Amino acid sequence: MVNQDIHLRDIENKMENDTDSDDDADSVNVENANKSKIPFRKIGQLFLAIAIVVAVVCIALPSSLVNKLEPYSSGVIFKALFGSFMVCLFICLCFIYYLGSESQAMWDVDSDSFGDLNLSFSNVTAIIGIVIEFVQICSFSFNAESSYLGSKYLGYSNYLAIPYKPGTPFRVMYWVMFVIAFSPYIFVVVVRLVLHFMTKRFGEGYTATFVSKYQQNIYSILWFLVNTMYLPVISTMFGGVDCTVDGSLNTLDSDPTINCLKGLHIPFIVCSLIALVMYYPAASFAQSQTQNISDIKFKPRVVFIFVQGKVILASMTVFATNLIKLYLGAVIAVNFCFLVINVALKPCLVEWVNRMRTVFFSFCFWCTICSWVAYDDNTKSYAPLVLLIVGWVVLAIGFFLFYTFRPIVMEYVSKAPFMRKSNRSLKAPSSAASMDISP
Repeated sequence: MVNQDIHLRDIENKMENDTDSDDDADSVNVENANKSKIPFRKIGQLFLAIAIVVAVVCIALPSSLVNKLEPYSSGVIFKALFGSFMVCLFICLCFIYYLGSESQAMWDVDSDSFGDLNLSFSNVTAIIGIVIEFVQICSFSFNAESSYLGSKYLGYSNYLAIPYKPGTPFRVMYWVMFVIAFSPYIFVVVVRLVLHFMTKRFGEGYTATFVSKYQQNIYSILWFLVNTMYLPVISTMFGGVDCTVDGSLNTLDSDPTINCLKGLHIPFIVCSLIALVMYYPAASFAQSQTQNISDIKFKPRVVFIFVQGKVILASMTVFATNLIKLYLGAVIAVNFCFLVINVALKPCLVEWVNRMRTVFFSFCFWCTICSWVAYDDNTKSYAPLVLLIVGWVVLAIGFFLFYTFRPIVMEYVSKAPFMRKSNRSLKAPSSAASMDISP
């Protein structure tokens, strides 16, 4: 009996040692993986420094040459420098937040375990944010150059993504969006200050209880601010540098009373570049990091891809809205990529959220197709609207039938005689191999 106890203790000690060794090995692997990504982060930091230098040149060079060169030449130089600035920022994001991001274990969770969600504040906020995101993306499908019956009223939804009209409304919304560009930093600072004063007044125990109770709601508000305000902030900052040369004039499209590269436009350039440096990387990163407290989670790298697609939509709306073929082609391409990525990668842990987003992106893609049809001069003004309504109804019914009967069909196919026969044939070799056929 004593020998058996000693043997059991030896087995338990061996199992504990094996577990500890596995944990140590996992931690070593994670540490090695993170070390291997340090060069990517350094490259990203280098491009961030280059972007800042280009931003300084973008402000100084065109404005110093505006009186020495023709408006067209100074405008081309400014656009080339701003484009280089955005490219450097994008490369910085790719190396720091995509290639250099740390591996996260949260995606090892089985998605089926999140099929049923409770009506918590964070989950409801996430669903509302997803619906607003759909309306914002869908609004890019409506363009004044390819208008049809009803498209003018549907196009009003674009104010959720591009929240201004040219002229005085732009000036007002610009400074509002400039402040909101710093909202992630302001929000975090305010929360920390509140917690600091709360600790001094009520003690650490009370603060710890408050944080554990409301932390989920706090992160949900931050995620909602970043996710829903991303397109309005980026598009408005783009509007601050959207110059167009018309004859001898180089004016700001967002406010034609402002002459580009001099006078009142200089503060807009400076603030736009500062906001883009501060907000574009932070918001791209925060959208994936602030979701961890919620049950509705998306794969961080897929979130990063979707964010860049939104930047393309905003840039095409601000800089190429009159180039209708290029504009509609870009919107169709982005919507199609969103749809394919969502279907192929299933970025959300909650399966029905993936299905809902698939339906949404299908609607967005179909909207842009209808706008492309409306661009043809021979098309009746009511035809695209009819096509839009019929297409949405057909897509809704089709997805409903597919998601409803697909499990039933798959279960029936798995129980079909030919499937059982094929399963037996697959199992036969392994059974025969296990038989003892020695004489």
